[in-house]
Amino acid sequence: MTYRIFIQARMSSARFPGKMLAPFRGRPLIAQVLERFRGFDLHSRIVVLTSVDSTDDPLADFVANRCAVPVFRGELGNVVARFQSALAEYPCEWFVRISGDSPLIDASLVQAMIRLSDRGHDVVSNVVRRTFPPGQSVECVRSGVFRALNAGDLTPDQREHVTKVFYDRPDDWRLRSVICEEPAWADVRMVVDHLDDLRKLEAGLAQPASFGDLARPEAG
Repeated sequence: MTYRIFIQARMSSARFPGKMLAPFRGRPLIAQVLERFRGFDLHSRIVVLTSVDSTDDPLADFVANRCAVPVFRGELGNVVARFQSALAEYPCEWFVRISGDSPLIDASLVQAMIRLSDRGHDVVSNVVRRTFPPGQSVECVRSGVFRALNAGDLTPDQREHVTKVFYDRPDDWRLRSVICEEPAWADVRMVVDHLDDLRKLEAGLAQPASFGDLARPEAG
């Protein structure tokens, strides 16, 4: 199975503008996200997907030139189209979608999710039922299924929130739900939506040695 890790990122967050380059533990937030994959085979498969909007010029420059990670730039609002265009440039059988505001993302969880992706499913996701912390969201999507989406048939929300259509119309696709064996983790925030989130995460947060060890397919 061939796959890519698509990290979705932009600078124009309404709640926290510029957060992708906001300092977190001595480096820009997006650099911390990329660092979480260093030492894993996954790192060489990463592409950061941002927009062609001028607000994202500093982000694209930093990732490409300072982090030496490929950057793909597409539409700002129609993120489905951005991902479809990225698949044309970086073809693969599956892609893994991760949000760039997840500085504690666990690469072992991403590996576990990839192992659970197979021919019997179109989407393998740990957000069908949220039992992992916000900031540990991982979605594996079959590329052929995603390329077949017609943006004209999607609502504005579905075009902006890349995978929303799969959860809105679950009977149209083969979804595999992955859950955490310790669901109490669902109440722990590991995502950066606001400046206050950044400060809390910088202060330190307990987490298991490996979320990958806690991932299992949901029965049914």
